[in-house]
Amino acid sequence: MPDEQQTLIDASITVNDNGQTVMTFTKLMNEPDELEIVYGLNRFLWAHGNDATLAYHGSNLGYFTLDVAEAGAAVAEADVPVKDDDEGLDCTAVFCENELDDGFLKRYKINVPEGQDPENGCEGCSISMELIFEG
Repeated sequence: MPDEQQTLIDASITVNDNGQTVMTFTKLMNEPDELEIVYGLNRFLWAHGNDATLAYHGSNLGYFTLDVAEAGAAVAEADVPVKDDDEGLDCTAVFCENELDDGFLKRYKINVPEGQDPENGCEGCSISMELIFEG
């Protein structure tokens, strides 16, 4: 994708002192010519390799379904069960997290600008994600 079309905000991939590979980004929920992240169920794909090098992920892949409307009731209706969900937390106020696979953690937060209503086409709403791989 050409740089001028890239819409991820604050995207980075780092390896921390604990040897964890951490990918972070923020994505606007509604923007022209992109799939909308809706106020309801959304499916996100994920994959990771076996170390911090850029390489094929093999069978380390899957998806998770995130219900933005419930913002905290992240339900994995996929091939990998959620092991530690944060059901009941307000994921517009704090980062919620779920383990996607052994040693692979997803953290997310729904960002709602003051005065906006995510149920009615929230202008400027975004989702921040951190994907953390122990390896």
